[in-house]
Amino acid sequence: MNTISISFILPTKAKSTQIWQYYTNLNLRKLWETDLEDFRIFGELKSGSKGIFKLQNIPEMEVTLSKIINEQEFTEQFDMPDIGLLFFSHQIIETSENRYALKSEISLIPDPKLDAKAAYDFIKQISDDIIDKTYRLNLLVEG
Repeated sequence: MNTISISFILPTKAKSTQIWQYYTNLNLRKLWETDLEDFRIFGELKSGSKGIFKLQNIPEMEVTLSKIINEQEFTEQFDMPDIGLLFFSHQIIETSENRYALKSEISLIPDPKLDAKAAYDFIKQISDDIIDKTYRLNLLVEG
């Protein structure tokens, strides 16, 4: 099965420098990702670094920073047993000169044993969450 993804783009009045800290600072991140209990990176904040990610009511998971571009993209990768590789991407995109938008994307590379209905159900279950969190983040960064 091919990669399944869903993305949401929300224009913002904030600049990338204002937004970036809300992706990388745990205390600020908890303000918009309200179910986040712990997020630690071992080593530098760069692509390939590993860490721990813990949401409420979900066991602690290992996370890999699959793509980090300073003040542009913060993408986390999770290897979900029997589900596949899950990516959460938080991006700051320039829509025109000095105008930005928040882009949130969830992508799943399903495990070959996962049927299409199960993959759909999994993505659907977590998709509304990215919209809510992106709006919450935008309220914070626009102040």
